[in-house]
Amino acid sequence: MGELILCSHPIAAMPYYIDNISLNVYSLEELCYYIENHLYLIEADFMSEELCLWIGQELDEKDLAQSLRSVLLGNGSLSDFTELILRSCGYCSEDTIHHIRSVLLDMQNKSVFECSKIRADRYMESEKYVKAIHEYRKLLGMEEECKKNPVLEGNIRHNLGTACAGLFLFDEAAANFLNAYRLNQNRESLAACMAACRLAKKTDILKKYKEEFHVSDEAFKSMSDQWNSVLKSEDILKKQSEAERLIKDAQGQLEENKPLMEQIRKWSEAYKKSCRL
Repeated sequence: MGELILCSHPIAAMPYYIDNISLNVYSLEELCYYIENHLYLIEADFMSEELCLWIGQELDEKDLAQSLRSVLLGNGSLSDFTELILRSCGYCSEDTIHHIRSVLLDMQNKSVFECSKIRADRYMESEKYVKAIHEYRKLLGMEEECKKNPVLEGNIRHNLGTACAGLFLFDEAAANFLNAYRLNQNRESLAACMAACRLAKKTDILKKYKEEFHVSDEAFKSMSDQWNSVLKSEDILKKQSEAERLIKDAQGQLEENKPLMEQIRKWSEAYKKSCRL
């Protein structure tokens, strides 16, 4: 989870697996941490007999498990269900519990489309790009909602393109940005499309779009300057310099160079994190 959590209640021998962020939790405190920090990702299926059984059997919290089961069987709300968990161990403050309950009540009054949009955007913010792509595609599958608002559909496609670009899928990103621009007529989507084409080394398509969408020489130069400034940013140049130094030090023996392999491992782990389902 990235931080130490003090647990005053029993620790389970067998964890409870939370599928939407691929997380094992071993205690009520960890479960509360998940609820607090991934609030917008919690859906109705969080209320499950499986969770009630785990709390009752693995944590030996039989009274809590029975209370949760009563909410579940009585078609109670997600806000009531989560509040019981949050109040069970003292991990969250009263203000935090009120905030969480308020957000969940608000989500209950939103449509399936609105809730999916919020989840997709939260996945994007946390750089969980594969999950974001899955959610944005689900949104685009809700054709009735999209047809009502072409600009909204365009914005969703723009976000989908951004998620693809985060995984270096520049061809797919460019296609989504292009579709976004055709719908929302936002020049930011067109600029993103052309940037993705450049990163995909599709200079012929770049020229085609410049002419098709009447991008002036001045506007195109401005875009090019912006791309170059990103590629020459301090962060990018620092990483490029470090990679070049490590490769030079390796002198062709890449697999035997521990600093280089460690850096490659870190980059690989960062990419895998973005790809987690």
